Amino acid sequence: MGEYINNMPIPELINELDSYMVSLGYTASTLRHHRQAWNALKNLALAEGATHFSKELGFKLLREHYKIDPYESNLSEYKSVVRRSVMLLLEFQISGSIAKRLPKGEYEFPAGFKTAGDQFMEYMTESNLAPGTLYNYRMLIFRATLFFVNHKASDFKSLNNDVINLYLKTFAGYSKAYIATNVQVLSKFLIFANEHGYTDKVFKFPAVTVFKDRRVSEYYTAEEVSKILSSIDRGNALGKRNYAMVLLGARYGLRISDILSLKLNELDFENNRISIIQQKTGNPLELDMLPDVGWALIDYLKNGRPYVDCDNVFLCHTHPYKAFTRGVTMQSMLRQYALSAGIWKAGSEKRCSFHMLRYSLASDLIQQGVSLTTISGILGHSELNVTTLYTQLDVPQLKACALEVPV
Repeated sequence: MGEYINNMPIPELINELDSYMVSLGYTASTLRHHRQAWNALKNLALAEGATHFSKELGFKLLREHYKIDPYESNLSEYKSVVRRSVMLLLEFQISGSIAKRLPKGEYEFPAGFKTAGDQFMEYMTESNLAPGTLYNYRMLIFRATLFFVNHKASDFKSLNNDVINLYLKTFAGYSKAYIATNVQVLSKFLIFANEHGYTDKVFKFPAVTVFKDRRVSEYYTAEEVSKILSSIDRGNALGKRNYAMVLLGARYGLRISDILSLKLNELDFENNRISIIQQKTGNPLELDMLPDVGWALIDYLKNGRPYVDCDNVFLCHTHPYKAFTRGVTMQSMLRQYALSAGIWKAGSEKRCSFHMLRYSLASDLIQQGVSLTTISGILGHSELNVTTLYTQLDVPQLKACALEVPV
């Protein structure tokens, strides 16, 4: 079936995928968004004289029609859906199927892989991985095993390298980092299955080099960060909250997950300390409470935060008042302020994400001559080689930045 679909003209390929997604129970509203992107693709193909779908054609649609970087990790919800429309076509063209996304908590492994999958997740849980990482592991293994079952490999006995390679081909067009993560998680699972007697097969995986040809990290200049902060109206409760959140990102380079999970008992105003357990690494991080950060937090807690029984510092300001569950709000919030500050335009090829505040802090520290080991501690990196990725910045000071090596 895969070869048959691979040779389908674009209109037929889209119709087949559309029907397949209907059979999987995708909602009418979800399909409507995908159909809009597919119609734009058909128009582009007609203009280009292309009869068959390809990654190059799909990426041209994203870049030129929608102004979307196919490898951007922080897209708006709308642009994420558009990009997924293209990626779904690639996946379906290659394999004849797609892995449907399920709500959190519904990733139940197929019967032939369930026992091994559940035991593997128990093993990973004992490794003290962060909840978000464990969730991603379960989701990625679920997607892989569901693909195997859909391609006549319902258990380890029928699984072979051909099916695995076909699955890996469905990642055509994704970033090297995303592919590497999927390969790493799946290989860990299958090695675990072999070592614990679920299969005597040794499966082969390709080596994926992640950081070659990686483009220079984009960041906000100190002036741009200042403009973003100045664009936030602190005369209302929502502005007080958003200002404090952005300031935490700007001054400490905190990740979105750590800001959203920040607890009241982690703020020590008496000793001017902020003490957190990082969501991504599970490692503790101790920070001096800078004066502007302290006053911003006090202003929000006293004059902006809803009076509810919740341990989290930052809350949604719509009823019912509760802790955030997703970081999308902060991404769109920062884009709104960057737009108001005049440093970003909607549809621009220039990136605009909350995570860029981490790069901005790293850039600023490098320019101040701060060592990589110190920057690593400030950013809360578990390994120094992660910090070196953050310092691939186009600043003259990088040439003079020396790594501290103990002797």
